[in-house]
Amino acid sequence: MTLIRSRKTLAVGGSVAIVALLAGGWGLAHAFESPAQREAAATAPSPLPVTSEVRVGDLTRRITFQATVGRTGLMSAALPSPAAEPAYVTGKPTSSGAPVAAGQVVTEVNGRPVFAVTGGFPFYRELRRDHTGPDVRQLQKALRDAGIPTTVDGVFGAGTERSLTALYSRTGHAPPTVVDIEEARGVPGTDAAPDTDAAVDATGAQSAPAGTPAPAPSPSAAPSAPSVADASDTDSTSERPVTRRVVASPAEFVVVPTLPAVAAETPAVGTAAGSEVEIRLESGRLRVAADVPVLIAETLIEGSTGTFTAPDGATTPITLETVVPGGDDDAESRVILDAANGELVPDLLGAEGLVALDIETVQTGSLIVPTVAVAGGGSGEAHLLVEQDDGTFRRIPVVETGQLDGESAVEPTDPGDLAEGDRVRVD
Repeated sequence: MTLIRSRKTLAVGGSVAIVALLAGGWGLAHAFESPAQREAAATAPSPLPVTSEVRVGDLTRRITFQATVGRTGLMSAALPSPAAEPAYVTGKPTSSGAPVAAGQVVTEVNGRPVFAVTGGFPFYRELRRDHTGPDVRQLQKALRDAGIPTTVDGVFGAGTERSLTALYSRTGHAPPTVVDIEEARGVPGTDAAPDTDAAVDATGAQSAPAGTPAPAPSPSAAPSAPSVADASDTDSTSERPVTRRVVASPAEFVVVPTLPAVAAETPAVGTAAGSEVEIRLESGRLRVAADVPVLIAETLIEGSTGTFTAPDGATTPITLETVVPGGDDDAESRVILDAANGELVPDLLGAEGLVALDIETVQTGSLIVPTVAVAGGGSGEAHLLVEQDDGTFRRIPVVETGQLDGESAVEPTDPGDLAEGDRVRVD
């Protein structure tokens, strides 16, 4: 037992001695490390060269801003309303973005249609048989623009009455009418004198002049959708002849400068009609428009080209058409851009996207490098350091042909010395 323990003790002691010897050797080696070795170990490795890729393109200053596709011919007109109160929008036949043609019903008030027609001023009176004047001429032109053959002579005669009836008939509405009570010695079928007529509106309500017996109620006096022949029919009463006439009510026409157009905004059903309620229409080609700060607008040049990128990523080439300065107190100007080729597609109407506009072009189709890569530019021979396959750099003489926003257009003295995709040193 004693012999075995002695051998174990000897083995353990030998192992400890070996570990101590190795540790001592490492310590001696570290103690005798040269200063050069220590300096090399403490010094950071040399940084790798910083390079940039040569590209082929245009040296162009570009500006970007948000814009919307719309029609720049914006028209607005007050929603006409009948004299009867109250008056409310009861139908909305035309929704935003829908096309609007001459003679089309754009909305309804108190169940009656409101037509969009062309003209220079709102109608200011109820037009009827034998009326004359500029408003009659405007009505006749509006009917003709709506595709209804009408003589434009400024006189509201039988032909104008027939055309007006046709306008209402093709939309499924009955035209408003009045009942004329003729003078005892009058000729049946002619309009009554102003002081003896009694108007009947589209609801059939009649107001007889003072001292004139009201005609006996009859079905013919009730409003209906008369045919063209009905417009001059005469109903007999025991007192005086009664003639029903078609009239043009100013409450049933909204007048705008030009049609066709596109509905931008129409009042909602339930809106109280009045002078403060407007119908808004847009006309003309689709354009890209934006409001930009004046400082930016002053840098823009008409005819500049760029792109419009829609929300779905589709890109359309565009051209700056015009810049409309704001007022004295307005910090923004209106910028209008048009499609460079053809016309913007209708699907883009209302789209909001990004305009990228090139406002200055120095060089086109050139080799472009960062300006910091060009050494000696402006004094002496300019050159680039071009990386070779083995990682070394070769000095290439170049001519700097343009500089813009940190980039330079260059031409190598030997065209074969520099190509797209080469890497040049920039540090």
